[in-house]
Amino acid sequence: MVMVLNKRIFRMMRENFGRYTGIILLIFFASFTLVVMGGIGQNLGRLLTSFAENNRQEDISFTTDYPISDIGEIERELGLSMEDFISMDVELSQSQTLRLISPNQKINIPALNEGQDLSSSGQILLENLYAEANGYLPGSTIEINGKTFTVTGLISLPNYIYPLKNPFDILVSYSNFGVGIVGREDMEASGGYLRGYTVRFDDSNTSINQQAVILRERLENEGVNISDWIDNRNNKRMSVPWASVTGMQSMSIPIPIAMFLLCCIIVGIMNRRIIRAESVIIGTFYAQGYRRRELVRHYMVIPVLLPAIGGLSGVLLALPCLSPGVNAMLMYYNVPFTGIEWNVLHIALGVLLPIILMGVSSYFIIRRQLSQTPMELMKGDKHKTKVNALERVVNLEKFKFNTKYKLREQMRSISRLLFLLFGIMGASALMMLGFTIQNSLNHVFSSSTEGTYDFAYEYSFRQWHYGTAPEDAEVFSAEKFYPEGNEIMEFYVTGVQSDSEMIFLEDLNGNPLSVNQTIITRPLAERLKVGAGDTVSVIGKRDGKTYDFMIDAVSGTQAGQFIFMPIAELNIKLGLPKDAHIGYWSNIRLDIPGDQLSGMKSLEDVENAASEFMGPMLSAIIAMTASACIIGLIIIFLVTSLIIEESKKTISLFKIFGYKKKEVRSLVLGGTVYIVVVGFLLGIPLMALSMGGIYGYLGEQINMVLPVIVNPLYIIICFAAILLTYEVSKMMCARKVDRVAMSEALKSNAE
Repeated sequence: MVMVLNKRIFRMMRENFGRYTGIILLIFFASFTLVVMGGIGQNLGRLLTSFAENNRQEDISFTTDYPISDIGEIERELGLSMEDFISMDVELSQSQTLRLISPNQKINIPALNEGQDLSSSGQILLENLYAEANGYLPGSTIEINGKTFTVTGLISLPNYIYPLKNPFDILVSYSNFGVGIVGREDMEASGGYLRGYTVRFDDSNTSINQQAVILRERLENEGVNISDWIDNRNNKRMSVPWASVTGMQSMSIPIPIAMFLLCCIIVGIMNRRIIRAESVIIGTFYAQGYRRRELVRHYMVIPVLLPAIGGLSGVLLALPCLSPGVNAMLMYYNVPFTGIEWNVLHIALGVLLPIILMGVSSYFIIRRQLSQTPMELMKGDKHKTKVNALERVVNLEKFKFNTKYKLREQMRSISRLLFLLFGIMGASALMMLGFTIQNSLNHVFSSSTEGTYDFAYEYSFRQWHYGTAPEDAEVFSAEKFYPEGNEIMEFYVTGVQSDSEMIFLEDLNGNPLSVNQTIITRPLAERLKVGAGDTVSVIGKRDGKTYDFMIDAVSGTQAGQFIFMPIAELNIKLGLPKDAHIGYWSNIRLDIPGDQLSGMKSLEDVENAASEFMGPMLSAIIAMTASACIIGLIIIFLVTSLIIEESKKTISLFKIFGYKKKEVRSLVLGGTVYIVVVGFLLGIPLMALSMGGIYGYLGEQINMVLPVIVNPLYIIICFAAILLTYEVSKMMCARKVDRVAMSEALKSNAE
């Protein structure tokens, strides 16, 4: 008897091959996504952690105007490690800068990836990604300040994992900026270097900011002038990679689970339909002595077999993709690659989770359907189509027959309708996700170079300067602050000239604002939950004191998290002379000695870096769009094939009544277009809410606000792609409609 049932399984698989293949593909995509995204995030996090620990990544770095003499005493007294270094920026061309740093032995120890370490004067170690972008290999030479250096090896630096030129930048440009290690004697012979220090605290349980305040007070009491003070949590060179890790890990579970649940719905629909269609056969099986558990076991084979095939194949294909995926991430982050570790939990979830979800849901559906008596099953009339609540609510009488029929067919099966609706919502949201990320990043990049700022160069000094700015330049001052209890949320209060012509701010309605008042940018106002007329109490990063700022206006600009105010007022609050300033904004290149600067930013370089970054981004968007189209195609195909299977009698009657082939296709296949359109429209707010949550979470990790920007043009493109997918699915199912014979109506009546 068991052999007879087993033969039916293979026959059912052959008869429903297309539908079962679609379900297997959905499960395949879900398991593949779970293992790949989770595996890449886990391996990248492991590489970052081991690199930071093994090579002793800094907690804090800063520069001084002269050497600190009692480093050993400070280390013993405050429980930390401190190491000095010297650095200098060398312009190899007008658009390319190489930062030279002396070798470290205790903190930020370079990892040698290729070649040999420094052994004599005239040698240099170059950062991997910079060397690759500019064609340097071990053994090649590079001219620096008139002296030839030989590249002996390629390295990774734990404090330049995401090698930004300035820690407040957003994007890297490996063709324009890189880091090299040269011997201290070579740098001292060149002159013009900066002296800095790196610190790593022994106590990892105490807040870095609390320990940093104590260290800074100690140094300032000794008369040390400190500049460029930054901790690793607010240093994007080290925090941005972790945002990628948390982003991948946070998305590696919800997306696959949503796809698994969709599969549970469609398999549940199919199981219920099959059992109802075979109710007479099942009743006969009961009469012949089959027990319910045997029949339950029989109908459970396919709900277990499909996720097993899809999950296992998804996992097996995902495992060899982990290494290329991690290496793709290392195109942005300079971390030594030490191999891939497979996460047993991810592998187990990829295989077992779809089996458990689909198995449990199918078990209850099948058991409920088989709970009737053999007599009830053999009658086969219990499950006639009934008017459900949705049909009773919607008045279809005012529509023409064709429209009425299409709508009624969709509303007859609520579960089928929900599967299609949620599936299209998910596919549409995934498709729009890539374009929205691109729009948001483009908006952030353009906001940092256009509209708000009308200067070409920003020069930041190591120490406070006094007096007026050179011709064609404006002075500014700036200080870091953070809200109490949220040390990672650092922002700048920037003092600008009251008659500034290099910064333009508008209110939330687009009206110009005078900079002769205290103005907060919209991203910061939203994070601090303040508006015009409110007072903001924050803590100074430098001295740990509390400062109050009365907000006069909120600017609609998205150009970062800032409070702008007249420079004289800010200087008074900071206890500085009115003419103190920390930098210049200029439209021409200024001749300022490098040892006076903590950084120089060219807005043209920012634009070039944005273009360089968005190139690979386009490939990711294309991949996401293609995946969304495939998922949408499978979902629409599954629903359409079910409709055809359930409507064979109606299709044959249409043909008997003389409907043309095109008309029959339109009636049977055209009804889902309404659900597709509604699903797409609902996918827009779903995508916006999802991205808002993701951006908010990532923004907390890297102290950056990413607005959700939806471009209507891309919405239209995505809608066109979904409709194209819908049309392709109709074409795939059209032959099934054509193959339904007129005799189906007679067969149904005979049964």
